Parts: sequence; C-alpha cells; structure tokens
Amino acid sequence: MHVCCGLTNHLELARRPDLYGNPVVVGHPGGRGESPINKFEHVIAVSEEAAPFGVAPGMALRQAEHLCPQANFLPPDPEAAARLRELISSALYDLAPAVEVHVEGIAWLDVSGVVKGGAISEARRRLRAAIGREPRLGLAPGPFSARLAAARARPGRLVRVDEARAFLAPLSSHELPLDAEQLERLDLLGLRTLGAVAAIGPRELESQLGHDGRHAVMLARGLEPDQLTPWRPPLFTSAHRQFEEPVEDREALLFVARALCGDLAQELGLRGAGAKRIRVRLMFESAGRAQGALLLETEQRETVVRHPLSSAAELFGLIGSWVKEWQPRAPITELWIELPVLEGAGRRQLRLWAGGDGNSEEVIAALERLQERWQDQFGAEVVHKPRPALLSSPLPSQRFA
Repeated sequence: MHVCCGLTNHLELARRPDLYGNPVVVGHPGGRGESPINKFEHVIAVSEEAAPFGVAPGMALRQAEHLCPQANFLPPDPEAAARLRELISSALYDLAPAVEVHVEGIAWLDVSGVVKGGAISEARRRLRAAIGREPRLGLAPGPFSARLAAARARPGRLVRVDEARAFLAPLSSHELPLDAEQLERLDLLGLRTLGAVAAIGPRELESQLGHDGRHAVMLARGLEPDQLTPWRPPLFTSAHRQFEEPVEDREALLFVARALCGDLAQELGLRGAGAKRIRVRLMFESAGRAQGALLLETEQRETVVRHPLSSAAELFGLIGSWVKEWQPRAPITELWIELPVLEGAGRRQLRLWAGGDGNSEEVIAALERLQERWQDQFGAEVVHKPRPALLSSPLPSQRFA
C-alpha cells in the first residue's frame, strides 16, 4: 500500500479563514460577554499561532485562557465541520480508490496503482481550495507513517518515506495512538522512542497495555495494521424552490426546473454518484381552508431509471418532459426534485482503472451501456472489451488488443 496524507488544521478552524494568522482556540461559545471558563471542558482545536504559547487540544479552557489570553475563543460547530469534511471527501474522491477524511484535519488517499505525482499534486490543490491554506503532505507505506511524514513537511511540500521502520525509529513513542496512562507506562518502561517500542516483543507489551500494546508494536515496526475506511457518496439528495408568488406559467416552471437540475448535477459530480430514482413534487394551494389557514396539496411523479442519471441534461431531459405534460389544478407554490436513491455513477473514478485498482467492473459496465445505446440507434456493434496484450510495451497501442 502507498498512502498519501494531507494534513490541515482542524476543520473547526477552517470555518473561519478570516482569522488565519491569528491565535485561535475552539471551545468557547463566545458572544455573551462571559469568560470562556466552564462553558466547554476542554480545548477542541488550536491554530498554529496559538500552539507556541503551550495551548493544546484536550487542555482545560481555563488553562488555555491563562496561557494565551489574546487568542480568539470560538464556539465549536460540529455540523459545519462535518459538512466541510463531506465536501473535502467528495472533492478527493476521484483521485484515489480509497479516501478517508477526519475532522481533525487529516485526509488519507490510498494511491497504490495510480499515477502518484498527478494524484498528490491535485490533492494538494483541492485541499488548498477547500481550506484556504497549503496542506502538509506525506507519502508512506501506510496511514500511520504517512501522517507522521506529513507532520514533518513544510506547508505545500511532500515528505516521502520508503522505509517506514527506519523513518519511525527516532520519533517519540508519544506519537502512538495511546491514552495518557498508557503513554506514561511506556515512559516508565523506558520505551521513549518508536524504535525502542519496535524492539520489544508484541506479547511482552501486550501484557502491559493489553491489545493496544500489540497494536503499538506493529505500528512502531512500520507494519501498518490499519486500513483506510473508504468514503462513499451519500445516498440521498434533493433541491427545491419556493415561489414568492404562485407560478402558473409553464415556461417559468421549466426555467426553475432546469436550474435545480444543474445544482443537483453539480452535487452529484462532487459526490461521484448518479440518481437511480427520481421524484418530482409540485405543491399548490388547495381550494379549502382549515381554521383560516391555507391548505397545500401535492402532486408527484416518481420513477426508477435503468442507468444512474448524473448530468444536468439527463436529469432535465426526464423532469422537463414531466413538467411539460403536467396539468396542475392550481398555481404552483413549491417545486421539489428529490433523488432518494443514489449509487456510484461509474464515470467518476474511471481513470483509476489504468492502475489496476479494481474498478475494471465499472469500466465494463460503462462499455456495456454504451454498446446498448449504440445498438438501439444504429444496430451495429462498435464497442469491444479490451484485453491485455503487451502491458510492458512503451507504445500505448500495443498494451491492449
């Protein structure tokens, strides 16, 4: 395995790019003129500018305020950080077969079998666009060593590790994912570097720390027992428009439907997904009233498509035809386009197939769909499945037959 790690600040900090360059501590709700003390028990995230003052995640807020009183104390917003994590995941999705992003500011890409230089430089560009700062990059045999390599890179630069054990040996054993009590136990045992941890037997450290001890030895030896958990596109999305004045004109409704299809297509492109089920709902004012309140009625159409739709043209081709045929009983107040079932679009990671990363099934499925469409229109067979020939040939035309 070859893993690229892109390190950024905690995504809670990336919510406020206007504060870049200033000391920032996330954990205080703020806005009430109160002391941040006792509002959150500990610091969640710290900017690079606050770290030199001794402020660190997990620290009590009272201590953080004492060490760096000039810092901007911000309230955490887990939902916003999670949305940013989804955005970064979707932006990196087509660069590697497996992508895993954490809100702590860690993005891993399994670049085994892909063109590493192009994938890494593009990952750097997309991370920079997402957070507004240059990420630190590391390339190593696994997630643990790649993260530590990235932590030692300058912003915008890459640290490459070929021999993980030799790279890890001089580093502090406090880099291991252990709790404070376990790290203190390592210090008492004299295991202060990863090289020292690697030299001890797994069973011996397991007797001291339990299963975490065996895992720590594996990590220190560069054996990388942990695998990435690949991000997958979400399975539902929707878009809607509420009209200030009810709409009767069909052309206006088509105009809005086209715009909504464009928004959904852009989102599907980021997610690397296509819509397998499409639902359209029109809401209009009812003729009746309940206790003086206006009632709304709904008409809807829904279908399952044979192949996932992902482009604006595909979505509007279907939805536009429905709108043209519709005969609503009253002016429209709301238009909803819902895609309740999403699946991989197939086209999003096709270029990774050249690296032998396991996406050949998607390529074959795409070719079969194209073959079906061509035969329906022209009755001719023009798409053929390539078979490997001289894969080592420098001439592309000789590699497949």
